[in-house]
Amino acid sequence: MIYLYTLPGTAFNMPQISVPLLKGYLKECKIKSKQYDLTSRFLEICFKNKYIKEICLQYYHSLNKNEKNIVDNIEKTVKQMQDKSIDTLKIVEANEQIYKYLEIIGRHYGIKWERRGIDFSKKILKVDDVIELAYSEENSIFDKVLKNSHNLNDNDIIYLSVQYPFQLCYAIRFSRYLKSKNSSIKIILGGDYITHINKNLKEIMEKCFYIDGIALFGNYNNVVEMIKIFQNKKVSSINNVIYRNENKIIYKINKQKDCFYKDKYVPDFSDLNLDNYLSNLKLVPFTLNYGCYHSKCMFCSRYYYYNGYHTYDINKIFAYLKELYNTEHIEAVYFVDECIPPDILMKLATYLIDNDINIKWMVETRIDRKYIEKNFPKILYNSGCREISFGVESYNKKILRDMNKEIDLNIAKKTMQNFYNSGISVSATFMIGYPTENILNIKKTLKFIRKFKYLDTFGLSIFNYMRNSKLVDLSCLNEEQDLNLIYRTTNDNYYKYMSIINKFNNIKKIKQFVNKRSKILYRSEYMYLDRKYYSLNYKGDVSMGIKSLLKKIDKKDLKSKIYLKELKPEMTQCRIVQVDNKIKEKIT
Repeated sequence: MIYLYTLPGTAFNMPQISVPLLKGYLKECKIKSKQYDLTSRFLEICFKNKYIKEICLQYYHSLNKNEKNIVDNIEKTVKQMQDKSIDTLKIVEANEQIYKYLEIIGRHYGIKWERRGIDFSKKILKVDDVIELAYSEENSIFDKVLKNSHNLNDNDIIYLSVQYPFQLCYAIRFSRYLKSKNSSIKIILGGDYITHINKNLKEIMEKCFYIDGIALFGNYNNVVEMIKIFQNKKVSSINNVIYRNENKIIYKINKQKDCFYKDKYVPDFSDLNLDNYLSNLKLVPFTLNYGCYHSKCMFCSRYYYYNGYHTYDINKIFAYLKELYNTEHIEAVYFVDECIPPDILMKLATYLIDNDINIKWMVETRIDRKYIEKNFPKILYNSGCREISFGVESYNKKILRDMNKEIDLNIAKKTMQNFYNSGISVSATFMIGYPTENILNIKKTLKFIRKFKYLDTFGLSIFNYMRNSKLVDLSCLNEEQDLNLIYRTTNDNYYKYMSIINKFNNIKKIKQFVNKRSKILYRSEYMYLDRKYYSLNYKGDVSMGIKSLLKKIDKKDLKSKIYLKELKPEMTQCRIVQVDNKIKEKIT
């Protein structure tokens, strides 16, 4: 049997896509497999009122009154995060309690629980640091999850998906445990992070004897070929893998593109209980294409993992989505693609409408001229789209050219306005501190975020060199000396940029937004939470505000006419003016 594991992560709102996608791929290749989501398992085992008391009663007694209350009510909090009746304030409060509960657990194990990963007290730079952490008895936070496995037979093969840096030590720890149960099994590592640390893989294979193979890049054909090798079957050729053959380590890393079978990329969630996750709507991730169709941004390293761009057989994916809707009654989909082209989004929207699939969905994509067509976002909205995100990065033409973003800022503004007015929540990401950027460029970007009225949420970060990006390839950074995906040089003015962001976040309007956003754990919640609560600019339907105001006006008291200009629901501003100045009201 082939066993596929999603290692414990930090997000509990839905399955991670990579393992269901691999299971679906193996199914298309007539290879039986069984998948386990250890993140879901951690939620099931550890989000219990008695969990902390059982692992350390003394630690529980050391908690303050508020922390004990969080622990004692964690099961009620989980139920609120899964409640189908959408109450924004209650859900946001539950979000806060979940995050505080994770902080309490993390503190016991000497780790810091972040939204995108786990920070260890010791800095991890080299392979030896990872191995030391993996074998440390203190780093046992996931042991109850990792050691709750099934019986293993000699011919079984285990695949561990390592998506994030912090998961590598747990992959090694889990591998050692599995081999202790049966030393004859084979263990394969794969995933985003494994691919990105390709220059360290030789050392990992030499020092971690429990690992039998490593598959690079996102093309699952090489995983299939390695499984055949471990099953003693003939393989014509294999690329971008490392594996053990008796006492030798075979390296087949040449960045040559593997054969791509687009019709085999259909996820399979059949082994997972989709009701177990922390989402008020039953949520699943999907992908519609492979990689990014742009793949030119200088700062981005995602193009490296995919080693190319391809479109999937979207008709097969649509059919499976419809099947899940009819059988599993899914209510929401997060399309987690790097970047979906407009034509595919339109095909998706049309399919959902034509097949009466009533779901909410969200997506990340690029600015594109096609999006300024008036009806485009309306069709997406009618199909269930409720949140869309764009990578704008900078409001400066020169910096965008340096980044090789190839987007037009005028088109960007029209695109976001078009989606915003359609009822879809609009998000955009920005960064400051790009190598060619100066303080005036930064101020221009920050001013745009603050002033632009067609933006619901935004992400603002400091530029960092990313492993395998085109910028790193042009730099003198030594990737082998730091296992982190993100680098920070000693002279990049990081703290100066951090100070700028902190000042920006203290502007009244921005501060209110940041405070509310910090209470929401998952972006997927923007699909169904009250938009007025979390949005930077949205105040509700303008037309309703005007009607409410007019009801309050006693027409007999008006000495002059009230002029209303183009009173339409899609407007974002209108002014009601009374000539005698008795009533002056501006609705925004």
